[in-house]
Amino acid sequence: MAEIPITAPYSRIRPKLFAAGIEFFGLLALLVAVVSVVNLDAVVLGDGISEESFAENLQSLLALGTGLIFVHAAVRYPQARAYLVLVATMCGLIVIRENDYLLDFVWHGFWKWPALMLGLVGVIIAQRHSGTLAVPFLQHFQTRSGAYMYCGFLLLVVFSRLFGTGSLWEPIMGEAYDSRIKTIVQEGLETLGSALITYGAVLAVLQRFGLGTELQLYGEVRD
Repeated sequence: MAEIPITAPYSRIRPKLFAAGIEFFGLLALLVAVVSVVNLDAVVLGDGISEESFAENLQSLLALGTGLIFVHAAVRYPQARAYLVLVATMCGLIVIRENDYLLDFVWHGFWKWPALMLGLVGVIIAQRHSGTLAVPFLQHFQTRSGAYMYCGFLLLVVFSRLFGTGSLWEPIMGEAYDSRIKTIVQEGLETLGSALITYGAVLAVLQRFGLGTELQLYGEVRD
């Protein structure tokens, strides 16, 4: 892709400014939507965000949709199959974990078995295509879509757990502590993380997951 000089005429950069504006307001809409979902559960429905809440179901649907995107990509782009399969596997594991209460109807803790089977299948496929893991990961990681996805992933599995822990909120709220508050905070962060992951996945399709792009080393100075 040809680089656009800083002094390029406005007519040349206008389409890119328009695209940037769409993406900016798309992210703004995403943030508003996440708050609206939490408000629907906690205020309108008065659910307090249980395992059957709208937020929980939305998280499962977003993870499922993201997983299907990467499954399709793994078929379409064999040169990145191992990486794409592992991401799809991770999304599948998230779906299973989010719906563990349904699998508990079989027996308590049953969710671990389909999760184990899915994980093994994903690892086996990735192992058979091990040469398509590292470079595709780096190519995707350096894209804007990769940044959205991995920020969303860390928000989902790390930050939401740390920021939504009772040991943080109990000292802050003192005698007014209500476990529903920390649950709402945690689920709101998880919903935001899931939404960012899916947003990044959709953007990755448009960017072809960064495949074929030149790897940019951190700290590398280019003329």
